[in-house]
Amino acid sequence: MKTHLNTRPILEYQFFSQDNRALSKLDDHLFSYNDEAPIGAGQNTVFLLGIFSTTGKKYDDRRRYIRTTYLATGDERMCKLSEYIRQVKETPNERRCQVPYTFVIGAGGSGRPTDHGDDEPLTLETDANGNVDPEGDCTYLNIKENMEDGKSTTYMKFGAQLAEEHGIDYIAKIDDDSVLSDKLLFQFIEDDLPPAPYNRRIYGGTSWASYGHSIMYAAGQFYFLSSDLANYVANGLTVEKRKEMMHFRPTEDGDMGTFVFSHPRPVKFMNLSTYRFWSHPKKTEADFLKGWGDMWKLPSRGNMMPFFHLCPAWMQGKGI
Repeated sequence: MKTHLNTRPILEYQFFSQDNRALSKLDDHLFSYNDEAPIGAGQNTVFLLGIFSTTGKKYDDRRRYIRTTYLATGDERMCKLSEYIRQVKETPNERRCQVPYTFVIGAGGSGRPTDHGDDEPLTLETDANGNVDPEGDCTYLNIKENMEDGKSTTYMKFGAQLAEEHGIDYIAKIDDDSVLSDKLLFQFIEDDLPPAPYNRRIYGGTSWASYGHSIMYAAGQFYFLSSDLANYVANGLTVEKRKEMMHFRPTEDGDMGTFVFSHPRPVKFMNLSTYRFWSHPKKTEADFLKGWGDMWKLPSRGNMMPFFHLCPAWMQGKGI
C-alpha cells in the first residue's frame, strides 16, 4: 500500500471509523495532515465566527472566560477579526488565520431599528454606552440590541460585506453559552467545507423544525451560512420582506431558516446533530469551564431530527 514518508498508510485517514475521529484520538490519526490545504484550493477555507454577546457585567465576564478557553489555544488558525484583515491586506500569500472571530454586540441604542435596512453606517466604534472593550475583538452593530428580531440578519449583512472585501467563505453564529472544540471545528472545515466558489448555498447546524413554516432549520446555539446565502438573506431580502416571513412570535433561528429556504435554488443543509463539536447551554462560568474540560468527549451524537419534541406519537412507537 502506498504510504507517506512517515510510513503510515495513506488510506488510514479516509477509512477510520466515526468513533475514532473523536477529539481524544484526533491528533494521533491526523498528524500527517497538519497544515495541508484542501486539494485544489489556493487558500484554506475561511470561516468567520461571530460570538453573540451584549453589554453588562454578566456578558463582560462571559467574554473573559471565552477568551481563556477556546479562543486561547495558541493555534494561529484562529485569530481576532482585525488580525485576519491585517494578514489579508499586508501578507495575503502568507495568511495563517482561517477562523477569524468577533464578539457581536447591538450598539445603536433605543432610537435605532432592530434590523439594519437604512443608509446609516452598519457598524459603530463603541457600544450604546460609549464604551469599547479593551481587548479589541468586538463588532458593534448599528442596531438596537435584540435577540430575535434582526440582530442575526444584520450580522449576516456585516459578514457578507466582509466576505466580498476580504475573502471569507462562511459566516457562523454561536451563542456565548456554547463551548466550542476548536480542533474539531478546524477538522470539520478541512473535511467538509469547500472554499468559494464551491460553497454555494450551504447551511448547517443541529436540526430543528418549524411546524408552522414546514421547514427544517439550524438551532441558534451554533449555525453557519455560506457567504452567498448570507448575502441573499441580508441583501437579497429587504427588511420588510423578512418581517413578512417571520414567525408570529419572532424566533431567531427559525426565522433564519425561513429566510434561507426561501432561496429559489436548492439549499444544501448540513445536519450536525450527529456530529456536534460544541456543548450547550453553559450558563455559568463553572459550567462553561467544566464543558471546556470535557471537550475530549466530543463529538456528540444526538438524534438526527428532534422527534421527541416534534413527533411524540413516533416516540411512543407509533411511527413507521
